[in-house]
Amino acid sequence: MPSRTFVRICLRLGFVWACSLAALAPAWSQWGDARRGAELFTRHHCTGCHSLRGVGGTTAPDLTRPTIKPFTPSTLAALMWNHAPAMWKAMAAKGIEPEALGPPEMADLYAHFYAQRYFEPAGDAARGKQVLITKRCSSCHTPEKVAKWPPTTDPVRWAQQMWNHSGEMNQAMQKAKIRWPTLTAQEMVDLTVYVQNRPGARVPPPTLTVADPALGEKLFEQQGCARCHSLGKREPGRIDLLAIKGETGTLTDFATTMWNHGPQMRRRAEKTMSDLLPFGEGEMNHLLAFLTARRYFEETGNAGRGAKIHASRQCGVCHDLKTKGITFSAPQMASALWRHGPKMQAEMEQKKIRWPSFSGREMTDLVAFLNRK
Repeated sequence: MPSRTFVRICLRLGFVWACSLAALAPAWSQWGDARRGAELFTRHHCTGCHSLRGVGGTTAPDLTRPTIKPFTPSTLAALMWNHAPAMWKAMAAKGIEPEALGPPEMADLYAHFYAQRYFEPAGDAARGKQVLITKRCSSCHTPEKVAKWPPTTDPVRWAQQMWNHSGEMNQAMQKAKIRWPTLTAQEMVDLTVYVQNRPGARVPPPTLTVADPALGEKLFEQQGCARCHSLGKREPGRIDLLAIKGETGTLTDFATTMWNHGPQMRRRAEKTMSDLLPFGEGEMNHLLAFLTARRYFEETGNAGRGAKIHASRQCGVCHDLKTKGITFSAPQMASALWRHGPKMQAEMEQKKIRWPSFSGREMTDLVAFLNRK
């Protein structure tokens, strides 16, 4: 199965064989379900070669093995593309026929790996304990109180819990004359690892639940987000979230940003509404589904470089660029490869075109080119 995993493949190169790219890339905006993704990972024989947290095959890399360099979805996509012929050969040797995975299924696999914190930096419980101390969190959150925190491995639920309690914490810190602590994404990861690994903690399996972008859009309005933020538009008095986001975005980045700007957002909200509202059960998932649909979490690529990559890899020999009205996403590209890859390989061999390889950055730029306006 895919080298390092299955998720987010930025290959808008799905096999067209005489078809247009648009035929392979239906619009995608679904937030997947990690539990279904875990089932797919097993059912599609990924565990025959890959292990996940030490469970599974050993002939391919363990997909939860920590990496030294940042491992982005595009890096994963590039690795999957680069090693696809070898994976298909290994599957054929075992008598396994690659099964098609549509965009919704790939979205589920994507959610599964996000739930596993696959794209997050490795965390350290000892450093997480120090975060509680150095940031003066332990002034209120003693080890005894931390031990009673509800266990969770869901990064969305973690972000929701922090947000819902940030107002109460802000008042307590002001009273104690403690400055609001800012965190880095690494410190946030370390903190969650510490909480998950505290003595006696029974941590449930990682989950991310399916959600509705339409409900998320309504929440974006109802929670007051739209009073201060826009998405892809320059509007007076509003901050465009797509313009200020970094090159990559993980769920931990999102949770960290919300935490760090909590007091500022509350002060701004006081001018237009009484206070920032808490999120109800599952509502944060809906909001993130909406942000995902608006490409908030996608990596930022360069369309100009992507055009050169498209030309140098001879993608245009088989693919036309009739993509008007189509927005490409990583899970969509992964689906295109997995549905049409073996036939695409055969077509390329017939035309004597070498199977191309990509770096993670090149994959990001290629998707940006295909999404150009």
